[in-house]
Amino acid sequence: MAFAISAGALILDQPAPRLMKRAVAVHFGVSLFACVVVLVTDQFIPANGLFIVLAALVDLPILALAPGRIDSPRAVKLLHMVVVSSVAGPIAALFLWSALNIKIVEWRALALAGSHPYCVQVPEDYLGRYKAVTQRAELAGLTMQTPFTNGGGSSDYQFAFHAVLVVRKGGGDEFYNWSYFAQSFVPVSDRARKGLALFRADCEPIVAFFDELDR
Repeated sequence: MAFAISAGALILDQPAPRLMKRAVAVHFGVSLFACVVVLVTDQFIPANGLFIVLAALVDLPILALAPGRIDSPRAVKLLHMVVVSSVAGPIAALFLWSALNIKIVEWRALALAGSHPYCVQVPEDYLGRYKAVTQRAELAGLTMQTPFTNGGGSSDYQFAFHAVLVVRKGGGDEFYNWSYFAQSFVPVSDRARKGLALFRADCEPIVAFFDELDR
């Protein structure tokens, strides 16, 4: 709401500080309420905490610095620009990261595979089955995610990795899973392979795997 009001005010060149401040207050209140709900229902995850922190970082300064009436048109315009930037900036950064993730995954895979045949597979469904990557768009950060499933309890589970690199060496396959934290592929332990039933590759390793994509 605050973003829409601020964007409209900038486009129409009309001040709306009081209405914007109320919208920001409502947004912050709803964020706090959502935080309480997830804590009470024992559904708290790091993403929820990050959401609340980001909301506070954006909302609280605006509420503190934006009085109900601002006499300076320049100050009003600056305030609207701050609100628009605080929303549009992270969104633009998110899509930029998503696009850059394609090249990062490719570089990391090539560095690990070297001259050996390799391939990359991603989750096909929420049951832990995989499929071979057929186009680079599947490696985008917003796309290359592990689906969640619910087994009937109060918690959701993940039965697959974001992506798996398979490198064929000496007639056997080595498995590496993609870690967003490490920004690289890391070896899959024997325990993880058994727990996730990752016994065979669902893609066919070849020497120039990425060269065959999008053809």
